[in-house]
Amino acid sequence: MNSDAPRPSPRAIASLLVLSCIVGLNTVDRNMLGLLLSQIQRDIHISDLMLGVLMGPAFMIVYSVCSLPIAWLADRTSRRGIIVSGLTFWSLVTAATGFAQNLAQLLAARIGLGMGEASNMAPASALIGDTFGGRYRVLAMAVFAAGGPVAIMICYPIIGRITAEQGWRAAYAFMGLAGLGVATLTLLIVRESRVDPAHGKAGTPAATHAASSIWRATRRVAGTPGFALLCLASVMVSVNFGAMLAWLPSFMVRLRGLDTATTGALLGTYKGLVGVAGSIAGGLIVTGLMRFDQRWLAWAPMLFCLGIIPAELLLLFADAPSWWHVGLAADTLLMSAITPCLFALLLSLLDSGLRATGVALYLLIFNLVGQSIGPLAVGMINNRLSAAWGTAALRSSLLIAPLSAAAGTALLLALAARLDKSQAAPG
Repeated sequence: MNSDAPRPSPRAIASLLVLSCIVGLNTVDRNMLGLLLSQIQRDIHISDLMLGVLMGPAFMIVYSVCSLPIAWLADRTSRRGIIVSGLTFWSLVTAATGFAQNLAQLLAARIGLGMGEASNMAPASALIGDTFGGRYRVLAMAVFAAGGPVAIMICYPIIGRITAEQGWRAAYAFMGLAGLGVATLTLLIVRESRVDPAHGKAGTPAATHAASSIWRATRRVAGTPGFALLCLASVMVSVNFGAMLAWLPSFMVRLRGLDTATTGALLGTYKGLVGVAGSIAGGLIVTGLMRFDQRWLAWAPMLFCLGIIPAELLLLFADAPSWWHVGLAADTLLMSAITPCLFALLLSLLDSGLRATGVALYLLIFNLVGQSIGPLAVGMINNRLSAAWGTAALRSSLLIAPLSAAAGTALLLALAARLDKSQAAPG
């Protein structure tokens, strides 16, 4: 990891902000189902188990499987073109979700959404990795990741209000139209970049890279030192994220007694303001610490993951509102801080010509295993316990989140120790 990269240009910063906006839409469009569960269940009778399938495997399996070939193509063609095409497609699917009349149609919409959103994360991360170098890359990934909480802060209260006044179907139409507007903005501002920011020269074009096929590229990425352990640790983090993102809105409605509009406003505020603060503050802190030791890029996410455990226990089990608010704030802060660190560490491991493919393989493992298991496991456990425990079953079901964070902490500690032994961060 080179810390001597040049300062980014104004055009690069503008492109980063647009890409951050896109990842915000990506986050809201996939997770708004969790916010609207109660209304959808009243309109379309679906069990908690099937809701877990819709929020987890139905989306994540397709998203993860499609990400790899799309990313391989992005390493060889226009990443901006792929991002815009995917955003346009998934925005149309989001709008169409509002017309679903039964479980099969909701399932088809989630599958289509997964296909479309697979076009974003890997190409955008690779574009950022080739535009920002050294310690600027950590801060750039923090700004990029902040798009998710900013979008939740802005969109969740709007979605809650639209749902209260016009129903959940209108909320999906609104988000679909917003995505089409951002797709146009992307064409006007974002530019392709395949320049090595650390050296100011063109990176190796993937078309001439030794890994000339998707399978050879995948094997090359998988053989990168530290990649496998990072993926394993990230799976545990992903189980945590998936469970909390999917089921926390229902937890607030069922056990905290909040309505959908209030839940949307509350989570929008926390995931927005606190989430942005966590993402940017985490990026700034790690960027500063990397001036002294590059290995802070590995140490920091381990410490953030450790802090998630008591925060979520407080959120789930505290009776006093003041205390579970503290838990929610701390959990949001730490979850937001860990994400840019993990992606910056991943990008530092990968060669420029393999970054989109590498991010896609990482996301395939991260999402297919982690974010599929998280929502589904909570739904299955809750289905089994709800007959005896009623709404209180959801609190126990969500214990899978802090348990997975504990496993993630142990694995990140092992990765940090491995980097300590080599006396240098990879990449």
